[in-house]
Amino acid sequence: MLQYLIRLDDLCPTNNLWKWERFFYLFDRFDIKPIIAVIPANKDPKLEACGSFNPYYWQLVRKLQNKNYIIGMHGFDHYYINRNSGLLKMNKRSEFAGVPIQTQKEKIKNAAEIFRREDINPAVFIAPAHTFDRNTLLALNEYTNIKIISDGLLRSPYMRFGFNWIPVQLSEVEQKTKHTWTFNYHPESCSAKAFEELEIFIEKNHHLFITLSNIKFSDYTWVDAITEKYSIYKRLARDYAQKTIAFMEKIPV
Repeated sequence: MLQYLIRLDDLCPTNNLWKWERFFYLFDRFDIKPIIAVIPANKDPKLEACGSFNPYYWQLVRKLQNKNYIIGMHGFDHYYINRNSGLLKMNKRSEFAGVPIQTQKEKIKNAAEIFRREDINPAVFIAPAHTFDRNTLLALNEYTNIKIISDGLLRSPYMRFGFNWIPVQLSEVEQKTKHTWTFNYHPESCSAKAFEELEIFIEKNHHLFITLSNIKFSDYTWVDAITEKYSIYKRLARDYAQKTIAFMEKIPV
């Protein structure tokens, strides 16, 4: 079985809304319900510099929720405070991974309170930079009703650590033949070419896009553990090789 999902990251009060609205129009045209990574209290300076402050930010989030878009808790403030790569070893920057559990609990608690105040019900957790650890999951379990993690390296959804995981494998559309694939876009930095390719892909494959209610989660097996470890170490080896080559190229002959 072949299934697709799509996720948009970094919705915050200082977005360039026109960059987002092109996605919303495309999704509504084909009745696709994306996952939207909503930042409750953004402090990321790069995102703060994107555009003017939108006083109707939470009104927009509620509008998306009313359209049955899947709202995700995208951390608390999206501010990276260390270089820990967390469970998945995806990036060397994190808001959560390696942070003391009490600090993580405070972040998750504050994020949950903001969502409740704004009448928003996030269905999934989305860690900034894909970096988090077991303590993040403990905090989610204590302060939220969220039971789905939008992350992971496998080819299909699975259950692990008391949560349902929907893997996020691709940064742009790519034709597949089976399994469940999540395309992860950042509207603020998505090029016109990448968006055009997305439009073409959706026009041809919109019937294959699903929402949360269509997903079946399987047990996490020892085969999955090996597959995940292989994916992690393969990426780490590739990154190391690239850095080594870049370093060698700087050495004068």
